[in-house]
Amino acid sequence: MEFQYELGRLWHADAQGVVDAELRFSIINDGATWSIDEIRVAFELRGRGIASEILAQLVERARNARITLKPVCSYARMQFLKRADYQALQYKD
Repeated sequence: MEFQYELGRLWHADAQGVVDAELRFSIINDGATWSIDEIRVAFELRGRGIASEILAQLVERARNARITLKPVCSYARMQFLKRADYQALQYKD
């Protein structure tokens, strides 16, 4: 799935322009950290790994930009607990 990016969010829209997957993040820590606030996937698309895919894209962007990540939403927190490569980018309060 191809996601669009703008500062503060990654998203996908269907052919009619309806957003069906979205990750929202805030810029904190004087721009050094992105807080992963929310990941939403349309009900009919759930169970296909889309939340994992959109999170992976944000993690890759953060890694390339040398940005730390603060997983706030429950899904992101769960993934950060499971993945050592994500934990390496995790912001420590």
